[in-house]
Amino acid sequence: MTAKTKGTSAPRISVAMCTFNGARYLEEQLESIALQSQLPSELIVCDDQSIDDTLSILKRFQARAPFAVKVILNSRRLGSTRNFDQAIGLTRGDLIAMCDQDDRWAPTKLERLSEALAADPFLGGAFSDANLIDGDGRPMGMRLFARHKFTAAKQRSFIGCPTATLLKHDIVTGATLMFRASIRRYCSPIPASWVHDGWLAWMIALHSRLTLIPEPLTDYRIHVGQQLGVQAAPSAQASSSRPETRRQFYSRVARQFEDLLHRVLAEGWNEHDALIEKIREKIAFLKAQSNLSPSLGVRTLQMVGQLPRYMQYARGLGSVCTDFRLGREAS
Repeated sequence: MTAKTKGTSAPRISVAMCTFNGARYLEEQLESIALQSQLPSELIVCDDQSIDDTLSILKRFQARAPFAVKVILNSRRLGSTRNFDQAIGLTRGDLIAMCDQDDRWAPTKLERLSEALAADPFLGGAFSDANLIDGDGRPMGMRLFARHKFTAAKQRSFIGCPTATLLKHDIVTGATLMFRASIRRYCSPIPASWVHDGWLAWMIALHSRLTLIPEPLTDYRIHVGQQLGVQAAPSAQASSSRPETRRQFYSRVARQFEDLLHRVLAEGWNEHDALIEKIREKIAFLKAQSNLSPSLGVRTLQMVGQLPRYMQYARGLGSVCTDFRLGREAS
């Protein structure tokens, strides 16, 4: 393993990784971290009771890594969100880079993200685009931003006002994110209703500034069985193998925003702050979506009354079309 030595004036970077039965792809991810042009000061790995070769791979890497590697073995299974919450809390660097177990990093990833944060002391976090690869590591011919329809115009809008985009939908993928350790005190505990990257994006946007790098700095792997991500099951929190209906999805996201509202009010935000009002409107809109009538005629009338909210709190006409097609779903 070779990489440039980190400069003495460079910030200390912690990499927070969670593992769970990740042996198939883990070595490739670890190797890509070791080959960074700017090495991290530490890698914190929290393993959620893997039963495959994950721990052996981690131990072998720990013995030869060009930076400190700490492996924590959970005494009981926490699940991805609580496990990432734990890993973030154990980091000691100035900057924290989130890391999945099954991706592959570009050699300049840590350098580019840390440079973006160093260039603006008021910036709390930065995330990047990613190339999509399949289970065998082959390029899929598409980037993550394109998959999310996150166009250049939408990117400019996000940079201007991240919360306006986050009120519509999630856009920040945790595996591409780096943020300042000073933000950490606002993040924990991550509510059980949230996936860690969505929650981190909101905390950074609310307490600092969040920007993006349109350059793909990660090879983001899409494969059968991944817990979270582009191709994961509809609900990371689902306790049943039964597929989540669209109405159940709306109810679940409403609970997420209720937890977000509770957190910001507990921090002392003014009840009448404009953003607080928008979060409340988002919750009301999601609940209205979850209660849309199975009758096409009635549902259409309900949706007409919600058109302004479809534009402000969803994906506009795309979401209108999705809800227009809703029929009778099993509850």
